[in-house]
Formats: sequence, structure tokens, C-alpha cells
Amino acid sequence: MPGAAFLHGERVTLHTVEREDLAFLQRHWNHPDVRRRTARVHPENGQQVTDAFEESDADGVRLLACADGDRIGVVSLFDVDEAAGRAELVAWLTPERRGNGYATEAAGLLVDYAFDERRLHRLEARALATDDEARAVVETLGFEQEGRLRDEQYVDGEYVDRVVYGLLEAEWRA
Repeated sequence: MPGAAFLHGERVTLHTVEREDLAFLQRHWNHPDVRRRTARVHPENGQQVTDAFEESDADGVRLLACADGDRIGVVSLFDVDEAAGRAELVAWLTPERRGNGYATEAAGLLVDYAFDERRLHRLEARALATDDEARAVVETLGFEQEGRLRDEQYVDGEYVDRVVYGLLEAEWRA
């Protein structure tokens, strides 16, 4: 059972990640499609997932996205710099739950939280240039393309660019 509900949307609820969720994280962090999208290159065993859970960024936020009572993915803020007012947004869903707007809703809830409650000024997101779904999520939320990291990740036998996006608080509120 997921941890306490933290943020509520129309179809998605974001919950704290608890120890009982670590098997879900391990299963999906090791899934080829999730691994490819999140730049995880090594398999992660249970202890490594537990260590990552225990050593997670103290200022960051990792929330479990749930729909219809099921775990469907994770949304996170990491590399939070309170002084600069910035953080990076990361979101992933299980492959079978993609294409239904869940990622956009879950990420939108976290964007609201970042600007409203954390009082951040800027969010960044990155997506493989070949990942049309991830790019559509951040573009739907209003993120602007700011750059391209050429040949940044090796995926399926070739180097792929990573697109860098940014969203300012004023743009989110417009």
C-alpha cells in the first residue's frame, strides 16, 4: 500500500514513497523501457534500491503516482537549489499506464507544489530527443526547449541527443 497521500488530482494521487514501495521501484527501474528513459544503465538489486531510498536528496521530493489504487509511476524534484530557486523535474510511468494523460497530470501536480509551496522560480526537465511521449508531457505543461545535449546518451546501439527544457513560475501562472 502506498504511503500517505500528499497531492490529489482528478485521476492521480501522489503519495510518499515507503519501504513497501521499493519492490515496485526495483521492478520498474530495471524495466528496459523505464531504464532507457531515465538514464539508468546498470541493474539495481534490492539493496541498491534501498540505499537510494535512504540516501535520497534531503531537499528533493520523490512521490509515487497512483491511479485507481494502483502504483503507476514516480514524479520527482531533485537537484533542488533553494538559493537559486530551481530544481529538475523527472517523471516516469509504467509502460502499460502511458498514453492516458497520467504523466501530465502527475507532473502538473508536482509543478504546482514546486511553485506554490516550495516557492521555486524555475524548473528544468530533460528528455531524450527520440522520446516523443516525454517531450509531449513537458511541452503540454508549458516547458520551453532551451537546449540540446548532443549524443548525450547511448540507447539501443546509438547515441541520442537529450533535449533540455525550462519553465519559469511566471510562465506557469500565465
